[in-house]
Amino acid sequence: MAGNDDKVKKLLEQMDQYPEGILEMVANNLETIDFALDYPEKKNMAPADTIGEIERGEIPELLQWDERWGYSSYGDGVLGYTGCGPTALCMVIAGLTGDSSVTPSQIARFADENGYYAEGQGTCWSLMTEGCKNFGVQGRELGLDKNLIYAELEAGNPIICSMKPGDFTTKGHFIVLTGVVDGKIQINDPNSMERSSRLWDYGTIEYQINNLWTFSAIWGGMSG
Repeated sequence: MAGNDDKVKKLLEQMDQYPEGILEMVANNLETIDFALDYPEKKNMAPADTIGEIERGEIPELLQWDERWGYSSYGDGVLGYTGCGPTALCMVIAGLTGDSSVTPSQIARFADENGYYAEGQGTCWSLMTEGCKNFGVQGRELGLDKNLIYAELEAGNPIICSMKPGDFTTKGHFIVLTGVVDGKIQINDPNSMERSSRLWDYGTIEYQINNLWTFSAIWGGMSG
């Protein structure tokens, strides 16, 4: 932790170089400290045009504050702190289609240009049912029912959840449910490697879920 303390001190000494959203991001999640410190130097860096090697059928773990795309603009900030929706959807698209050329920044640009971001609120839920079709997947709203959720996951259909304040967020957030292991749920949280490394009891997350969508592929992409 001493190393992180030094990094936070450096950030605070240079606060005028960072937008409020970056500082708030670090305050809520210390995992993002290196991304934040690199912001002044890398904020104008072009985003990557691929998410890297993936395997169709496996939902990759992607982070919205990955420096490969996290400095790209989205909504009223940058993907690093506004981009949980596009990053969650990108994981689903990659896993279902095998297409590694679809990136969080590409989805974010599409969302911005097509009205799927509400200023001051975040990614619109309609991205999960309408906008997603542009990338070869279809999403449908799912009832908050344990049996339905487990059946979808066991059939290989990932689920994106919009979360209320709780274990995952202080405001609102999107996460991906990717599977079931020993009765517990695997989660890919685009904002936290630590939360993604744990298995979660359904009872812990159930009442934190605001809405949820299950996904399947419309057409197959090329393997990345």
